[in-house]
Amino acid sequence: MRKNILIWIGFIVWCKLNIPSAYAQMERTVYQIFAVDSVETVILELVNFVYPEVHSWAGTSILTEVHVQVWDASPERVDALIRQGRYAFESERQGNTLRIRTKVRRREPIAMFREGKKKVCLEQTIVKVFVPDFYEFNPAEWQPDQVEKPKTLRRKTP
Repeated sequence: MRKNILIWIGFIVWCKLNIPSAYAQMERTVYQIFAVDSVETVILELVNFVYPEVHSWAGTSILTEVHVQVWDASPERVDALIRQGRYAFESERQGNTLRIRTKVRRREPIAMFREGKKKVCLEQTIVKVFVPDFYEFNPAEWQPDQVEKPKTLRRKTP
């Protein structure tokens, strides 16, 4: 009986060491709100986001929503990237202009080390910007060929 238990323990240890850990797809959504008060112009510099989307809404602030998907990474790794500001924006106000820009402008690939090997994780981010309906924007600035270029929002004139 004792020999059978030792065989099972040995088998479990062998499996743990030789079968790679599989991580599923991790998903998180990060939100930020920016007050616009009496801001006339908003300049958005969204770097490293493949297809940012703009949506008009009845709110009085600008809301950013970043949906993050990372394959083959641990939940702890994805949470750490969020805490480090990888998907965050920062703002700066100059007079009647508010500039919102990507906090981490150069993002290194996400890597996990397993069994002594470095594995690069697949990452996909989708950013949505919800703009108060009292701003107008040029849809041409939001086309795929304009991805890394600044986008301008202007307050509608009554």
